Amino acid sequence: MSDRCETAMPTKMTIRAHELATLLDRAPDGITTLSLDCFDTLLWRNTHAPRDVFAEIDLPGGGIEPRSWAERNEQRLARVTTGSHEIHLDAVWKRLLVNGDDAAVAQAIDGELAIEARHCFAFAPTVELMRAAKARGLSIIIVSDMYLSESRLRDLLRRSAGEDVLAMIDHVFMSCEHGCSKASGLFTPVLKAIGARPDQLLHVGDNKAADHDGAFAAGIHAVHLEQFDAEAAQRLRLEMVANVMIDPAVRVTIPAYQPHRAAVAMRASDDIADVVGHDVIGPAMHAFAEFIHAEAQAMAKRIGKPVRPLFLMRDGHLPCRVYDALYPDSGAAKVELSRIVATRATLTDDAALDRFVEENVHAVSPAGFVRALMLEPGEVSAALRKPTVEGQMAALAKLVRQGDIRRRIFRRAKGFQSRTLAHLRRAGVADGEAVMFVDIGYNGSVQNVIAPMLEREMGLTVAGRYLFLREKFLSGLDKRGLIGIDLIETRAMHALATCVAVVEQMCNVEQGSTIDFAPDGNPIREDYVLNPGQHAVRERIQSASVDFAIHARAAMHSVPASDDMLARRRMASAILTRLLFLPLPREIELFRAFDHDNNLATSQIERLLDPAGAEEGLRRRGLSYVNETGRMYVPAEIARHGLPLNISLFTTSRFGLDIRNSDFQVGGIDVPVLMLDAAEQAVVPITAFPTHEGWYRLAIPVTRPGLTVAIQLGKLWSSVQLGDATWTPADRHDIDRAVDRTPAMMVPDAMRELAPDLYAAEETGLLIVPPSGRERQVLSLIFRPLHPRTAADAAVVQTKVAA
Repeated sequence: MSDRCETAMPTKMTIRAHELATLLDRAPDGITTLSLDCFDTLLWRNTHAPRDVFAEIDLPGGGIEPRSWAERNEQRLARVTTGSHEIHLDAVWKRLLVNGDDAAVAQAIDGELAIEARHCFAFAPTVELMRAAKARGLSIIIVSDMYLSESRLRDLLRRSAGEDVLAMIDHVFMSCEHGCSKASGLFTPVLKAIGARPDQLLHVGDNKAADHDGAFAAGIHAVHLEQFDAEAAQRLRLEMVANVMIDPAVRVTIPAYQPHRAAVAMRASDDIADVVGHDVIGPAMHAFAEFIHAEAQAMAKRIGKPVRPLFLMRDGHLPCRVYDALYPDSGAAKVELSRIVATRATLTDDAALDRFVEENVHAVSPAGFVRALMLEPGEVSAALRKPTVEGQMAALAKLVRQGDIRRRIFRRAKGFQSRTLAHLRRAGVADGEAVMFVDIGYNGSVQNVIAPMLEREMGLTVAGRYLFLREKFLSGLDKRGLIGIDLIETRAMHALATCVAVVEQMCNVEQGSTIDFAPDGNPIREDYVLNPGQHAVRERIQSASVDFAIHARAAMHSVPASDDMLARRRMASAILTRLLFLPLPREIELFRAFDHDNNLATSQIERLLDPAGAEEGLRRRGLSYVNETGRMYVPAEIARHGLPLNISLFTTSRFGLDIRNSDFQVGGIDVPVLMLDAAEQAVVPITAFPTHEGWYRLAIPVTRPGLTVAIQLGKLWSSVQLGDATWTPADRHDIDRAVDRTPAMMVPDAMRELAPDLYAAEETGLLIVPPSGRERQVLSLIFRPLHPRTAADAAVVQTKVAA
């Protein structure tokens, strides 16, 4: 920011929103008038862009495009006829309603202005600046490039900002009433009208060309209000994109709501952990807290008694921090009820045990199955000696049907149940209360399992409210999600559920999974082994999130009528969808160090991101990999390979598109492959299909165990780069799981190694793969051809790729 200027020469500076209220402390001497732009400086909208408000104009097919087209066409006509783009709103609507009479046009204009008033609000820092100006005896003027008349703008200010703000404004100058914009001379009649010299004005606005450059060119002290840094602006735009993707009504009949814009603009720190906490997780958690509070109040009114929110640890930690900051007297409590705890506390009868086995025998690992049932090593040793996972699980399922084993499980579960109830009472939950479980989601499994027992043993009324809620099977329980199928449809919810681990890791707390309770209900936890750097980053994210929530509405001097709970829910869904599917580079770098454990008391920890694994998958499978992999945060892993991959994953996941591996197999090249054994040999053309970044996959069916494969790479290319070669059972080849692949030996012949994996091939060059020794295998070779053998070969390759 510029220092105080003692001369009459104009000054110019750029400021961020958090500097706006104290701007006059650094203004040049001799200022008598504060000049303000209107829209996005004083009046902000509760939407991503100005045109979003047109979505609420009732026109067939949606209002945004027709209304925008009419404005642009009228501006083009004005440019031709008057030499200026300045137009009036009346002309826009006469253009749009071609056959409408004056009454219809007037009604349409009134409707649009009512919509603007519904979405507009006064930006609090600008109002503070205006108050500071009045305290110093300065006059205040509005200078705006806009198609509204002065009277219409004043009315909009009254309705959106309030009489107190309107009363501080001495003059209003609209470009449409003067026939020129700020950049093309509007400041000349402004100065003449108020009888001031240019150096007596300080003009502030968000548009650099109009408010900064235009004012400075007129000799006026110019201040550019930079609403958002480049990264924040990109993030907000991609949130709008995500919003459109998951809700087909957005930008058709519903605006792209962004009620967090003003608070995001107030962020001062550029540290990426602070940015993610303040601009991303903070708005979602703030909306979640307000949602929980409203739901608890509604439930209390419905059942006639208070409702205590119970935040389920560990993922409920950050939601609880935010909720406590906003509603410190709510009686909310933290309880350590995880899936493993709920399961162990309820396996007290045959029905519960049979249901657990049915739901989990094909869903969890043998170790997880055994630990949930509280079985001792000696009790399951025979079952776990089976050579395959399938065999182990079948043996375990058979074991728990034995009467003595069942009786042991029931006895242990009853003791565990008693300790679980002691834990709830230790947290302040009394018999007969109404409680509301709060968690990230997305199925409400803990509530499904434990609610009936709590209702029976403590007389509790149990509800559940979740950040995400997408039940696969309808429980019929009292559940609702901030982001749920009443907001966006099931396919979109399912897509979000695939990446929820990154949200869980930012929300949870530095402690191990709860595996038991002491008799007094004190939690007994596993050792916590995640890396210490992750703790520090997470704490910064969470602190910034709480800070956002505390000040979330402070940037709004007036609250727009459209800023209701539904708008906040839509905002949160857009924010988190963008984070999950379109993460930005600095966000990905922040999450690179994160580990994830599954909170099932099995000590299973894995990296949240595996970029190297993603690159290998793309080489092996191409675009189909992004639709087939089960990794936790694939969009972040593939982001460095370009936005098209993320958009492909986002689109196919969100819409559940039936896109298969075969749909990507185009542009193949026929490679001669020699198949031979002691009795015979044959050359077979096998098509290699492109995968990613110039790599190809050659899949060679090998039906007999004694066949040697010799791939005639030298016939087509003089140099190639080799990836890997693997054997896969033919019936599992299309799945292409790492567990099914075994390395194949590669023996280059007439191929000279130039660098690791890089070979110069003679025309007779072969890549020989000895027999696998197994029936019905597929040999997969991943390779990158570099130089075609001849110009004719090059033409063939180029034709194939183009096809």
